[in-house]
Amino acid sequence: MRKVRIHSIDICPTSLELSCSRNLDQRGFSLIELMVVVAIIGILITLAAPSFSALISRSSVTKAVNNFISDTRYARGEAMRRGKSVTICRSNNPVAAIPVCGAGDGLAVLGWASGWVVFVDENGNGAFNNAGGDSVLRVQEPLTGLADFFAVGAAPLTSAVSTRNNVVYDGTGRAIGQQGRWLVHPSGTAATDPSFARTLCMNSVGRVRLLTGEAAC
Repeated sequence: MRKVRIHSIDICPTSLELSCSRNLDQRGFSLIELMVVVAIIGILITLAAPSFSALISRSSVTKAVNNFISDTRYARGEAMRRGKSVTICRSNNPVAAIPVCGAGDGLAVLGWASGWVVFVDENGNGAFNNAGGDSVLRVQEPLTGLADFFAVGAAPLTSAVSTRNNVVYDGTGRAIGQQGRWLVHPSGTAATDPSFARTLCMNSVGRVRLLTGEAAC
């Protein structure tokens, strides 16, 4: 059998040895360079944190008000379609098999932030009655990122929390005499900043509109 000799290959020819050696020595970062990079990243995070926090706060409020407006419109539409009362009510446990509409001012559960239920209200009394044939149409689970979502009086702008816990739409799709006002605030440091707040106003027939800040209806 013929033997074959394999010669080693010098990856750094003599004529380029100095240049090649320098390239091999410069394959990583020095400790100082790494420290500079970490410092820059830290500065960028510090600068971006307030903007990111504000984005989360606005997003939480926007989700809450959009869901509320959407569900009041849905309740109104279902009442007209079915020709019977449909109610949206605040609930401390909206995901329960047999939900119970909230009572009182709801301070302990941040008001409507605890969630709500839309249901066919057979007797139109604004309370869910499973034995009476009421049926759930839609459920809003508890909302996160909110300091509060309270039903309040018409004036002053930050008036006391009311006991408004439901809106009943009759078979014509109207909520006669059920004007209402709600204030929504995000949690955290933005809770006391009026620019993050939103006001929901319901007119005499149950239509809801959105206002920026803590506004009068």
